Amino acid sequence: MSGHVVRWRRRLALEPVDGWLAALRVAALVVGLAWWALAPDATRAPQLPILGAFALFTVAVYLVNALRPGRIAALYRAALIFDLGVVFLLLRITGGFSSDLHLAFILLIALHAFYFGLATGLATAAAAIALYALAGAWPPPMPAFALRVGAFALVGLCMGVVSAQARRQREALEQQHEQLVRSDRLATIGELAAGLAHELRNPLAGIGGVLRVLAGRLPPDDTTRVLLADVQAQTARMEKTLTELLQHARPAAPTLVELDVNELLEQSLRFLPRGAIEIVRQFDESIPPLRADPGLLHQAFLNVLVNARQAMAQGGRLTLRTELDDTDGRAVRVLISDTGVGIAPEHLGRIFQAFFTTKSQGTGLGLAIATRAVEQHGGRIAVASQPGRGTTFTIVLPVGATAGCARREAYAAPGAGR
Repeated sequence: MSGHVVRWRRRLALEPVDGWLAALRVAALVVGLAWWALAPDATRAPQLPILGAFALFTVAVYLVNALRPGRIAALYRAALIFDLGVVFLLLRITGGFSSDLHLAFILLIALHAFYFGLATGLATAAAAIALYALAGAWPPPMPAFALRVGAFALVGLCMGVVSAQARRQREALEQQHEQLVRSDRLATIGELAAGLAHELRNPLAGIGGVLRVLAGRLPPDDTTRVLLADVQAQTARMEKTLTELLQHARPAAPTLVELDVNELLEQSLRFLPRGAIEIVRQFDESIPPLRADPGLLHQAFLNVLVNARQAMAQGGRLTLRTELDDTDGRAVRVLISDTGVGIAPEHLGRIFQAFFTTKSQGTGLGLAIATRAVEQHGGRIAVASQPGRGTTFTIVLPVGATAGCARREAYAAPGAGR
């Protein structure tokens, strides 16, 4: 198809199916003229004005759409009413119930049910049944009449269902296409952001070092020290954000060594601000060593622990449990539970997405980084939560971990947390 035709269709707000419908109307006119030429002399004279009106109306439909684009659906509905009237008149002229032109009703029902959907298909079938009942002398021939009107209803129903299914499939394909385009754009933006973060992180580290030196040279009672401390805090926050962005955009390949998951959890706990929270350890000492990257898993555990700690601003209980998970073969399950505020149901399915956060000072990268680290070990991470009752994160890691891909799961469970 030439570019000129495509541009013309876009200008008139036409789809490819509209071209087929236009061709079908032309074909119907040609068939009608052939029918007229072969018809008996007694019926030829009344048919010609009807066919002429059909031709003029067809031209008018596309002329109006050319002058005022975007109204093709409304014009098709008007054409449907006109076409039903044309078929009715032709039936009256050519013998009523004995005429084979009742097949034109079936064509109209099928086309409009497919184009507009089930509701229009059934409405067209009902109109066709009513007009067909008025097209001949009563009583109509049985069972031919019943079979024909039954076919009208069946065609409207079946084509309407097919149309709805095709529409859903088309919408699903369009959504998948949009997601692919969005993913490509996000990947490009991510690469640019990672490069920018790498270029900015080192100067920020240098600025932080200079600020510390300047603060050390000032007298203890100098008010400038307070200002420098604020600047240092903001610089450290920006550096942390850039580091998290780099960790997410350019994850390091895992270096696998044998490690004790219980000991690694203890090490991660040492970096966690305690405050008014109670730490409960329920470690299974029989767990075999994991083959994993201690740096990546430490970061994953710490990010989940920090998230749990932030959910308990007024204090609470943080429970760490490890156990063997035989449902996945030889795997270790790590459960981190808090008694914090919980996660709202509408947020539960998004907490592992990068940049999603409900915290005013959050970056939305902590749980995304944790998820990436777990997936790099061939594991998976899940969350169960209820608002006001706390949250439980479950991390499952294979004992013989290998770099791989896993899935994230979010579900609401009674008695679980966030």
